[in-house]
Amino acid sequence: MTHDEKVIVDFLSGSSETFFSRKEISRHAIKRVVYEANPRWADSPLSSLVGRGIVETNDQGCYRLKEGVII
Repeated sequence: MTHDEKVIVDFLSGSSETFFSRKEISRHAIKRVVYEANPRWADSPLSSLVGRGIVETNDQGCYRLKEGVII
């Protein structure tokens, strides 16, 4: 798991039943200076986490940790 993926998983694990938008994850999961330098930093790690079945999406395109996944 990459550093960015770990940051996202740590953020999502704080509210495992809540779905978050890509923008919310990008803004709140990492330091502000990183977000300001690259607001779309979470795009690739989120796609990877979804592809590996660690994170799931809802109909609105928001993300949360998949139930029952142990990291």
